[in-house]
Amino acid sequence: MASAADFLAHSQHPDGGWGYRAQTQSVSYVEPTAAAILALKDDAARGRARDFLLSIQRPDGGWGIAALDPESGWMTAWAVLALAQFPDAHDAATRGAQWLVNMEGLRVTDEPSRAVIRRRLQIDSTLRGWPWQPGDAAWVHPTALAILALGAVGKSSDSRARDGLVYLFDRAVASGGWNTGNPEMLDRPVPATIQDTAVALLALHAAGFDASDKRVANAIQFLRDVLVRAKTSAELAWGIYALRDWRVDVGDAPTRLNGLQNDDGSWRGNPFITAIAAMANQK
Repeated sequence: MASAADFLAHSQHPDGGWGYRAQTQSVSYVEPTAAAILALKDDAARGRARDFLLSIQRPDGGWGIAALDPESGWMTAWAVLALAQFPDAHDAATRGAQWLVNMEGLRVTDEPSRAVIRRRLQIDSTLRGWPWQPGDAAWVHPTALAILALGAVGKSSDSRARDGLVYLFDRAVASGGWNTGNPEMLDRPVPATIQDTAVALLALHAAGFDASDKRVANAIQFLRDVLVRAKTSAELAWGIYALRDWRVDVGDAPTRLNGLQNDDGSWRGNPFITAIAAMANQK
């Protein structure tokens, strides 16, 4: 059976990027391209991917989801994470990080509205996280990615990174973990999810938090518990990746993940999921 590296090598597009499908004629996107850079060890393939990301950086310093996207957004964090691996891309990564510093999700700060939101959703609407796109509300996943990206270029102590950490803890589900953004909705708890919890834990670890922190410990326990029942390759890959980052035993999860690998070396024929799975196996 082929390896994940084999699949990624064969599915790289002529422009140096990757899409969400194996066909080399499909569009190249920032997210799978950045993830492939982080997963691969092939310098030539990584160099072509770096050049692709550099070629589509927008004048404002950010990245859209693909070359034709007219607006920078959350994939900027992925591009910064990937380009931080290359000394010759330092300036581009720093410009991307500055775009992230300047970006924040919509906030509700007037006291009457803030009180209503606190009562109904159990969140502080004044906190500064990151949105998917400019002009939107903040959410857990892009906030965690932005924290990771800022850390990758040495900006972990920036006030925006600290703001993002406060936002993450405010959005944590009481029983442990994170979902897309709201721990409660209309007086009912909203369950945590594997991927959102995994990305948040990666960000907290990169920011220097310790597993002795009860909030972190609760999230790790949630992820360990649900990973036992996880069945999809994406859930398994993200869960393993995050828990191994925290040096937590993942049981038979790697065996179950690798049992889902296709003969061509991929998971679901998807370069992005394949890259995450490869990184999970490397931890």
